[in-house]
Amino acid sequence: MRRLIALFKAKWRMVIHEIAGVRKQSKLKVGVVTVFVLALWLGIFCLFYEAFGYMRRFNPGGLGLDMQTVGEIVTVRIIALLFLAVFLMLTFSNVLIALTTFYRSAEVEFLLSSPLRLRELFTVKFSECVLFSSWAILFLGSPLVLSYGVVYDAPWYFYVVAACFSLPFLIIPAAIGITITVVLARVFPRVNKPLLVMLGAAAVTALFVYMKRSFDVDKLSADHMLRAVLDAMQGTQSPFLPSSWAAQGVLSSSIGEWRDSLFYFLLLVSNALLSFQLSMFVASRVYYPGWAALRASAQTRPYVRGRGILGRIDSWLGFLRPQTRSLIVKDIKMFWRDVSQWSQFALFFGLMAVYVANLRAAGYSYLDIPIWRNAVSFLNLGATSLILATLTSRFIFPLVSLEGKRFWIIGLAPVRLRELVWQKFWLSFATCITFTLGVMVISNVMLRVEPLLMFLSCGTIVLMNFSLSGLAVGLGALYPNFREDNPARIVSGLGGTLNFLLSIGYIMVAVGVQAVLFQARTLQLVPSDQRFAVMVAGVVAFVVLISVAATFIPMSFGLKNLERTEF
Repeated sequence: MRRLIALFKAKWRMVIHEIAGVRKQSKLKVGVVTVFVLALWLGIFCLFYEAFGYMRRFNPGGLGLDMQTVGEIVTVRIIALLFLAVFLMLTFSNVLIALTTFYRSAEVEFLLSSPLRLRELFTVKFSECVLFSSWAILFLGSPLVLSYGVVYDAPWYFYVVAACFSLPFLIIPAAIGITITVVLARVFPRVNKPLLVMLGAAAVTALFVYMKRSFDVDKLSADHMLRAVLDAMQGTQSPFLPSSWAAQGVLSSSIGEWRDSLFYFLLLVSNALLSFQLSMFVASRVYYPGWAALRASAQTRPYVRGRGILGRIDSWLGFLRPQTRSLIVKDIKMFWRDVSQWSQFALFFGLMAVYVANLRAAGYSYLDIPIWRNAVSFLNLGATSLILATLTSRFIFPLVSLEGKRFWIIGLAPVRLRELVWQKFWLSFATCITFTLGVMVISNVMLRVEPLLMFLSCGTIVLMNFSLSGLAVGLGALYPNFREDNPARIVSGLGGTLNFLLSIGYIMVAVGVQAVLFQARTLQLVPSDQRFAVMVAGVVAFVVLISVAATFIPMSFGLKNLERTEF
């Protein structure tokens, strides 16, 4: 126990030092991040506040229920659905974070050789997984709880109860995700990658089939939409789901039903403790053999130059300089060797495939109405842009930092730093545009947008690939973290947060000005077609201008920072 306490104290000191290190950061960066974070929190709060206020006033009629009853039923099921979505997100997040925390962390080898028991090591790493996977959920969940309490006039202790429910609710998905990870790590060295790819494709197909059957848009657009929605969300209140226990317990405290709230809290706590013990029991059997097997497979894996997929890529890029080809192949190898990287990448594009496939079911009758057709078209452009921003922030921003302590080797190689940074930029652009431009073309065809809007949206996506790649690579070079080898931790720093927030701001401006212009034309606020053409040209010029600025300004600052850095 004393060893465990000492290790927790060391971790706590590391956290304190990281927080204190913020004072050494650029004041501009800290100020921009703080303002954007507060604005994001307030925006989420206002969104939930308006949604709950609308549901409290909701009166559909024709269901044989009064307004208050219907509003309460819909609100309870929506909150249960949100809790279930958070539970699933936490489970998947812990699967990926546990792989890095338990197997790829630089301190694991040291801790395994220390007189620390495996149970103590597991407890510390388990706590790290809960912290890294849950802080964003807590940040985004707090406005949900606060807005609900304000709208429904909940007593003060409602917020205390919600905070108490959060810890056991976070532990259960962490235990499930970590158990899955340690089991897969034990089996992974014995399974070939084609089989893993087939299993991943099967999982994405199953997800698509489920969503196709569960969310029938034509059914939701009929007169019995409310009953269909309530029936679809009824499963979120299953007595076997921890998310349902948390939702029911928190909501019960808001109306003074203490006995029900205490029952669900004790049920959640007991299952959290049980899941933690079961996860520790499984890890005590398979963790160390899996860690040793992964280490052995990484050290004995043969690589033959010029063969395999990387060899073909190297030959396809024969028109580039040998130094540039080597850097590209190196980045691809580093990406492929990190399971947490390519698994998240595959998940992103699996969800994009599900999104595009479900657009075919969207034979919305309201798409014949111009104002709604424009709104859906620009929402589609915004959704694709946000996915692109997530990809560049998660995978492109850490590329410079992942060079790590070996960066001095590149400094001795016949490659200039300018070539290194621009190589990462063009790699990002070529990779992302292949998917995002295809998604935009296919989705616009399905939504039957007009030719002008098709041209503008596709051109905007091309510009955004330049801009968001420039932001990610430039800010990654401006705020590198060569001491960290975990991409998730690199992204979660102030530099990664600043990159994502600036990407969101750029997308809002670039998409917003175009959406406002087209809606103004639809509402006949533009006097003539000639005036509209002039305004379109002005908007296009403005978007091009801010895109060029978002591309070259961060790249310029990043290059200057690397050139001044001593390695």
